Amino acid sequence: GAVIPSTSRVLGNTQLSSISSNKAPWKTNLLAAKCIFFSSLYSSSSLRNPSFCRATLSTNKDSISTPKMKGTSDVDSSVFELSSLTALSPLDGRYWNKVKDLAPFMSEYGLIRYRVLVEIKWLLMLSQIPEVTEVPPFSDGTQQYLQGLIEGFSMADALEVKNIEKVTNHDVKAVEYFLKQKCESNPEISKVLEFFHFACTSEDINNLAHALMLKEALSKVLFPVMDDLIAAICKMAKEYAHIPMLSRTHGQPASPTTLGKEMAIFAVRLGRERQRVSQIELLGKFAGAVGNYNAHLAAYPEINWPKIAEGFVQSLGLTFNPYVTQIEPHDYMASLFHAVIQFNNILTDFDRDVWA
Repeated sequence: GAVIPSTSRVLGNTQLSSISSNKAPWKTNLLAAKCIFFSSLYSSSSLRNPSFCRATLSTNKDSISTPKMKGTSDVDSSVFELSSLTALSPLDGRYWNKVKDLAPFMSEYGLIRYRVLVEIKWLLMLSQIPEVTEVPPFSDGTQQYLQGLIEGFSMADALEVKNIEKVTNHDVKAVEYFLKQKCESNPEISKVLEFFHFACTSEDINNLAHALMLKEALSKVLFPVMDDLIAAICKMAKEYAHIPMLSRTHGQPASPTTLGKEMAIFAVRLGRERQRVSQIELLGKFAGAVGNYNAHLAAYPEINWPKIAEGFVQSLGLTFNPYVTQIEPHDYMASLFHAVIQFNNILTDFDRDVWA
């Protein structure tokens, strides 16, 4: 059997006497028992022998089994249609009614729609560059047709892109093929179909689409909610300006204040953070595969492509980032998200103060 170590190796005499006493707390007894037990195991010569450990594991490994959960082993995942019960994220489940206004912008449908927008706007931009003789200016009718593809982009169109993606196994390439199919019957566009994606890397399309998603979601959903909230608190600050209440310092009752003044504090804090969110520039790049306009210059070396790219990004309502690699580094996204987090932190502080 295992040799029990001397008590001095585990606990002092005072601790041991406390353990043996009926007055000792149960937690102390439990801790001491664990110490003695594990020290005893380690002192055993058999456990300190590596060959014994290996032999024990190899002997018992076949007896180890993982119990199966009843009722789940034969479930076919194809029957799990999306619902509040099957959604992987609570945002698409129980909280859907709270966030559904973001779906047109922040969903995959929204991402595909903005990719389509960027590809079409780029073709229109190329048609306005005299040096790109292969893409002559489009007629008013053709320009309206292309604009109609953007404005009339539907859920059926997005599903068509997803079906194409099953073949291409590439989401941005699927958008390009979708546009080619939509435009091959147009006599003007059919001659320049390959220019939809001229000199672009996928990130050129994606980074602008992501920025546009954020831009629209902020302006059409988030800012209105923020503004309504701040306005409501401002209204309470005025209405309750003369209602006295007990204030606190260090958690203790202190000099009186007014309910309106306390509301005004949060109105100012939230307003300041809302302004900070609105001042963050949404950046975009359009400089090709490694950020150096290599393909652009190889095809048309006489064109000032950085200037063209800057004008294109700005035409989308975004701020141009000229210094990039293949990707726009997305530092602005981190700043934006942290600003929104801070707004919510202030709102949480407000909730706690009101609740308390």
